[in-house]
Amino acid sequence: MKKFLAFTLSEVLVTVGIIGVIAALTVPNLVKNYQKQAQTVQLRKTINELEDALDLLITEEGKTSLAQTSFVDEGGIANFFNNHLRVIKTCSSTNTSSCFANQNYISIDGSQNHSFTCSGNSYVLADSSTVCASRITSVPIEAEKDGVAIEGAFQTAIGYNVELYIDTNGAQAPNIGGRDMFHVYVRPDGKIADTVQVDNNICTMQDGVPVCVAPSSDDSIVIKPGRDCVASALGTGCLTNILNNNWNMNY
Repeated sequence: MKKFLAFTLSEVLVTVGIIGVIAALTVPNLVKNYQKQAQTVQLRKTINELEDALDLLITEEGKTSLAQTSFVDEGGIANFFNNHLRVIKTCSSTNTSSCFANQNYISIDGSQNHSFTCSGNSYVLADSSTVCASRITSVPIEAEKDGVAIEGAFQTAIGYNVELYIDTNGAQAPNIGGRDMFHVYVRPDGKIADTVQVDNNICTMQDGVPVCVAPSSDDSIVIKPGRDCVASALGTGCLTNILNNNWNMNY
C-alpha cells in the first residue's frame, strides 16, 4: 500500500504563525522605508524643478547671477513662480492654511509641534508639492551671553536670499518636519540649501533698531548649535543630512 506524506494541521498552523510574526516585524519597516524613499524622490524633484527654473530665468535675462535678474524686483518672486513654474493654486500669507496643512506640523521625535505660517505667498505646483517663498534679510539664531539666552538674536544674511518652505505633498499627511516638510533657502547663486551665508555679528532689535555686536569683542557671547533635523517641526537642517547621504533619508 502506497503511503502519502503531508503536514499535519498543527504543523501548518505553526508555520503560518511564524510567517505572521516575521511579517509583522518586517512589513512596517519595509513600508516606512518605501515612504521615506518616495518622500525623498519628491523633494529632489521639487528642488530640481525650482533650480532649473532659476537657471532658466538667469539665462533668459542674459545675466550672470540671480541677484541681477527680475527675481529681486518688487513682485519678482511671484512673477517667477507664475511664469516659470506650473502653479495650480496661489495662497496669500493670510490664507496659508488653504495651501499647506491646517493642522500642526510635528517633529520626527515628537518634541515640537506648531501651526505653519509664512510671510510670503504659497504656491501649489502641478506635482502637488506646495512652496512658500519670501525674502529674508536675517536669520534667527540661538545665542547666549554669560549663560543667559539672548532673546530675538539674529545674524544678517549676506546677499539676496529667499526663504522656502516645501511640503512635498501639500496638505496631505504625514505633515512631519523632515519627512514631507522642509525649510530651505534660495541663495544668491540661485542654488537651494538649508543654510545661508551670514555675517559674524550677533544682533538684536532694540527700540526698533538693530544693534549688533561682534563675538570677538565679547568672549562671553556664545552661538549655540541649531536644532537637529529630527527635532524640527518644519524640517530645518534636514536637506544637508539628505544630501550628505546621497539623497537618502537615513534619519
